[in-house]
Amino acid sequence: MPKLTAYQDVPNPRVERKMANGHFSWRTHFMKPDPDSDVDYPQAFLAEGTAGRLLRSHFHVVDQFQVIWNGGGTLGAHPLDFGTVHFSRAHTPYGPIRYSEKGLGFLTLRAHRDPGANYMPDKRDLLDQVRDRKPWQVTAVPNFSLRPGGNGVAIEAIKGMQDERGLAAFSLVMRPGAQAYSIDPSRGDGQYILVMRGGIMHEGDHKKSLTVIWVDKNDKPFHLVAGPDGAQILILNYPVPGGGIPEAAQPVAADGRGAFKAYQCILCAFVYDEVKGYPHAGIAPGTRWADVPETFECPDCEARKSDFEMIEF
Repeated sequence: MPKLTAYQDVPNPRVERKMANGHFSWRTHFMKPDPDSDVDYPQAFLAEGTAGRLLRSHFHVVDQFQVIWNGGGTLGAHPLDFGTVHFSRAHTPYGPIRYSEKGLGFLTLRAHRDPGANYMPDKRDLLDQVRDRKPWQVTAVPNFSLRPGGNGVAIEAIKGMQDERGLAAFSLVMRPGAQAYSIDPSRGDGQYILVMRGGIMHEGDHKKSLTVIWVDKNDKPFHLVAGPDGAQILILNYPVPGGGIPEAAQPVAADGRGAFKAYQCILCAFVYDEVKGYPHAGIAPGTRWADVPETFECPDCEARKSDFEMIEF
């Protein structure tokens, strides 16, 4: 049976904790496993922190979605704003996460319980022990400017958040009173539905944003009914664990030094493409890997240049 928790119904929101570095953090649990039980259970919580905080690069042992709720900052080289979605496969390092002058609040969403963060480089040895590790991550911005059609509903896949094992993410915009069903959760490992703006009607109650719904892979698609203000919604479908890596774009250009190549971070699967370079860090398109400074760090997990390997197409 689906599990639904609205922020308005959380009994003890924003539990405060003072950090060792002087920052403060707050956590609001929407779905929390029993710490005294071994029963698997989805995890969903809102983590908020004060301005200027730095969260070191780390990884988890389960697949994970994160969605920005308030404030801003950066994740690696990616800017973070309301609604930004990040997916990281199990055992994929990501970060660091830098909080803006407004602080940062993001939802962490997992289909299965996770024992906690493994910080880099301290836990690098654990990654080396994982057999057939398939690291991969993606960050994307959903489109909430969709214009609903005659049925009052508009839906669009979030670009880049799909794979052959069921990973999928969608933005959904509904006019007041409109109805829709979520995608089939049996195609993957279950799904979260987030009411980001507006609200939905559920069992006679108006559940306003932020509302979090977990739909198990054995459940039917969830029936959504928009509230009086309409709704802007994210649907996030988990892949079957151990999914494959989406194909990288094949380089097509060449110069006098031979065909351009691509190099992949062995920790998080970020790809440096010689054709594209990395202008964000001042590395122009067409820059050969040999000419990239030794001080180069992976923009998704801070790995060193020596942690990259050439990949074949």
